[in-house]
Amino acid sequence: MNESSHLPKQIKTVWRISAVLNALLAAVVGLGAMIGYHFFHYQWLFYAADFFFVVAVIGLIVELTLVPYRYSFWLYTLTDDAVELRSGFIFRKLISIPIARVQDVTLSAGPILQFQKLQEIRITTASTSHKIDGVEPAVGEQLRKQIMKLAVEVGENDV
Repeated sequence: MNESSHLPKQIKTVWRISAVLNALLAAVVGLGAMIGYHFFHYQWLFYAADFFFVVAVIGLIVELTLVPYRYSFWLYTLTDDAVELRSGFIFRKLISIPIARVQDVTLSAGPILQFQKLQEIRITTASTSHKIDGVEPAVGEQLRKQIMKLAVEVGENDV
């Protein structure tokens, strides 16, 4: 599997739902500040409420606008010696995770990912962990098995 793979299209829905939930969280904090202002009449609470409402709206617009961009430039590749994660066009990022350093590969799915029938793959090394946001369960299981098989082979051949 040396070819780069995109995430499934359902991940766009997951990212959109996540953006809406983030905006709702900021709006709830703003609402709490507004309620606090109503009862205590501290001027800074009014400004805090305004700030959180503006952050909620701008954050939602920016995140929803960037979903197609994020999807277009997010790729992963499994080679014989590394897992590569690529993202971004303006701010390019290439992460190469050497197979020899892989300690664990975990599949997980929160409620939003389960709703879209996707799983997150978390690849853990001694120093850090990286994730592939969402893949279909069959692909996730196949990737997990391939990565762990390659890691075991490298461990057995490493002297």
